[in-house]
Amino acid sequence: MSDNPLEQRLGAIEARLALIEQALAPQPPPPTPAVAKPAPAREAWPRPAPAPRSSFDTTQILGWSGATALVLAAIYLIRLGIDSGWLTPVRQLAIAVFGAAALIGGGLLLRRHDRQYAAFLPAAGIVVLFATVYGAHLYYGLIGGQAAVFGVIAVALLALWLGSVFASELYALFAVAGSYTAPLFLPELRGGMGDLVIYFSAWSLAFSFYALKLQRRSVYLLAMYLALIVFSLLFERYLREAWQGALLFQTLQFVIFLAAAVTFSMRQGQPMSTTEAVFHFPALLLFYALQYDLLDRHLPELAPWIALGSAAALLAAYLFARKRLHDNPAARSLVSAYIALVLVHSVYMNLLPDGFGPWVGLAMIFGLRLLFTLRSDNESALASWPFLLAAGIILLINVARVLLNSDMGDVPASGLLLVLYPALGYFSYFSLRRDADSARWAPALLILAHVSAMTAAAHLIDTPALVSVAWLAVASAALAAGFMLQDRRLGQSSLLLFLLAGLKIMLFDLADTTPLLRVGVLLVLGVTLYTGGWVYRKLPEGDAAR
Repeated sequence: MSDNPLEQRLGAIEARLALIEQALAPQPPPPTPAVAKPAPAREAWPRPAPAPRSSFDTTQILGWSGATALVLAAIYLIRLGIDSGWLTPVRQLAIAVFGAAALIGGGLLLRRHDRQYAAFLPAAGIVVLFATVYGAHLYYGLIGGQAAVFGVIAVALLALWLGSVFASELYALFAVAGSYTAPLFLPELRGGMGDLVIYFSAWSLAFSFYALKLQRRSVYLLAMYLALIVFSLLFERYLREAWQGALLFQTLQFVIFLAAAVTFSMRQGQPMSTTEAVFHFPALLLFYALQYDLLDRHLPELAPWIALGSAAALLAAYLFARKRLHDNPAARSLVSAYIALVLVHSVYMNLLPDGFGPWVGLAMIFGLRLLFTLRSDNESALASWPFLLAAGIILLINVARVLLNSDMGDVPASGLLLVLYPALGYFSYFSLRRDADSARWAPALLILAHVSAMTAAAHLIDTPALVSVAWLAVASAALAAGFMLQDRRLGQSSLLLFLLAGLKIMLFDLADTTPLLRVGVLLVLGVTLYTGGWVYRKLPEGDAAR
């Protein structure tokens, strides 16, 4: 042992710490007799299945990138062969066909392992085959026009078959794009109107049936857009004289795709969603614009009536589908929007004589009130937002026309309109103000009624000072009605009328009146303002209308 006192003390401390650690350490449990090990109990809950892979993820980006890289590599290889002089046109096309076949074959071999991911390779092969057909005909001239047409058709049919094999709408979209754009590049397909109508209509039918088989609305939707747009371009550039064939084509497309949309909903047993309805409406709008423009150039007298016929056909198809399916707000709004468009453009703007516009606007005030009532009482009624919007636009146009006294010379009984507009506005306000669902529209009708009443006084009374007196009378009547009906909103609205009448009197009327009339106007103004303030203080507090 060391004689150093410090080392002796450190050794003692270490010994004490060792004893403390030994005392605090947990003691092992006593041994238990050996028993048979029980079988593991089954889990009370099954293990969760792996989450399904999302429709679009990073692997799809990688798949597309890889397929695109393979196509680019083939392009650069062909380019290198051309620069070196080794690749003749025939060899270039042969390599392209071989590469496309390799991509398609590779995808078919890999589909048993991962069908969704393997689908990218054949899709790239379809693109290469379309490019090969167009290049062989347009760039090299190795095949004739008829051969190119058959080549495009064959590639499109191959794409549809691959789409069935891989259960992917991507191939169908490629087939739609390749088949409908072919007439833009192949003159043989646009030789005559009859051939063009048959070609497009046959593909429209084929893609509609394919959309039903694949259960993808996007297939016939893209076909519908491309059919209308591409045919319109070809018609305007090459076949403008054959307008009867163009009218037949547009009608056929409307019937084909309308039948496809209805049949799709009925086969699926469910109506279209809101998103699907949104994508259908631009197609209807495109059809209407193209057909009405064609009719307006060649059959202007029948154009509005044919447009009404298309709206009736769409409504009939909707009602037919609704009998077999439950009511669908999305489809109802789609149909309502198209019908409202036809009514505003074809009927109001083209069939209705211009002099009757203000009278139709007057009817819209009552029509809006009726639509508000229908909307609140029965949500399944066809009176939805498109009709409200159309009626509101017609009303605003004619209110501005009446208020500004613009183009009123041809309007029958135009003076009576000046009285009826405010009268019907007040009637509609009092009808809607207590309706919980429609009360939010009541202030707009009240403003319309006040402005119409003030404008009517300005147009019907020649003396400016008496016009101001009439404004004060309207304000007083509004305030009194608000007090008697306990309607604070109506009473508050009178304050603006009082203010406008007072400003008009002080700034404009007093300078051009006789002294006696000036005294009388000021007396009327003073008494009216004071009485109005007293009545306003008695209005109830709280909601604008009870």
